[in-house]
Amino acid sequence: MRFAKLHGLGNDFVLLDLRQGGEPLPAARAIELCDRRLGIGADGVLTLLPGPRMLVQNADGSIPEMCGNGARCAALWIATEGGARAASTTVPLLTGAGPRLCKVSSDSGRAGLVEVEMGFAEVSAVRALPGFEAVPVSMGNPHRVIFSGGDISLLAREQGPALCVSENANIEFVERLGPQCYAVAVFERGAGLTQACGTGACAVAAAAVARGEAMRGEDIEVRLPGGPLSVRVSEDNRVLMRGPAQLVFSGEL
Repeated sequence: MRFAKLHGLGNDFVLLDLRQGGEPLPAARAIELCDRRLGIGADGVLTLLPGPRMLVQNADGSIPEMCGNGARCAALWIATEGGARAASTTVPLLTGAGPRLCKVSSDSGRAGLVEVEMGFAEVSAVRALPGFEAVPVSMGNPHRVIFSGGDISLLAREQGPALCVSENANIEFVERLGPQCYAVAVFERGAGLTQACGTGACAVAAAAVARGEAMRGEDIEVRLPGGPLSVRVSEDNRVLMRGPAQLVFSGEL
């Protein structure tokens, strides 16, 4: 079986293109492929099915509803025909959180910028967690956004695992750097600490807007360990996310 390795800001995936037929991998096989010592190594497996539909399997075999970085990678692969040509086009993707429209711009075929219509952000009332207050946000998948002035990387590493389990959600620790600019460290369900989280960046932007700190209709820069994403939140809480995707290599399983 052919596979490709892609990443969005270091959030990396094994991609399997089964649009012409085939069955998604069992969870145990996805776990094996994601192992960074014994497998290919990745935060998750992206399987493209007819539609095109994107199925995401996390490194622990679990299936999240949505993956923003994964959507950018999948859209780049489809638009460039597996990295074979440049592209400037729109790719519709079906996801577990609903349809997502992706605008791809790639000069080389192997890398490009992708803007994803991420749907509506559902922001709930502030929730008290042990030692923190969090803004619950749903981007089709659940998030708890924690605004903190401390060492967000340390907090994500030390506090993220327990909060992720207790809340059954992705945990974002956030530092406001200035107007329309935030630094974020994420502990993801099923993957742990990652270099980037697309839905997490969108959740942070939506929470910042709800707090009155960030402006609607203007780009919000979300700086993740792997690099920045640009997020825009509309008046009706519809979210656009823009960032890079890159094909690293392909091979045979």
